[in-house]
Amino acid sequence: MDAVSKEIYPVLPVQFRDALPASAKASAQNSQVFRATLHVMPRLVAELFDQVKYTDGTDWLMWKLVAAFYLMEMRIGPNSVRQAGERIYSTMPWPPLVKSIADALRFTQVAYFESHLQESHEVVGRWRVESETPGRTILVDENPYPCHVNEGVIAGIGRAFAAQKPSYDILEPTRAKRAGGVTTRYEVTYEPAT
Repeated sequence: MDAVSKEIYPVLPVQFRDALPASAKASAQNSQVFRATLHVMPRLVAELFDQVKYTDGTDWLMWKLVAAFYLMEMRIGPNSVRQAGERIYSTMPWPPLVKSIADALRFTQVAYFESHLQESHEVVGRWRVESETPGRTILVDENPYPCHVNEGVIAGIGRAFAAQKPSYDILEPTRAKRAGGVTTRYEVTYEPAT
């Protein structure tokens, strides 16, 4: 990491900095998240890509993508990375099988797997539905991306399925990634689909 930028290692949370896989990859489409979120700051996108030595249009080394999100969070704040996560899921075209927020929350598992080029969750982490009842899903974020970007994912799914009146809470916030943990658990409540 230091060979790429001396700023990367210190900005990564302690619980992840030595555990990021060296060769796992993420889809090149992740670049669009940066461009869409920072459309008013294209220079910042170029600087982030340059700092992590990412060649636009190619698949990412996952650790570089994770680092780019943490660098973005450091430079312009957690609300910006939350917006990045929100943008991913609030505007995405959902596959035909996703008809409700419960379907969408389950789909995060598949979307993350595909975005990381079908790499094993033991290597790249994952999203996981811990439990589900009508009107309530517990979703667990077990990946190294910033807690705030993944909170944005939950908020974006909520926006996409606003008709079901969703809301969410972080369960056990003192154990969440933003507090030094390795997972963040979300309780998402909503009106069940009819």
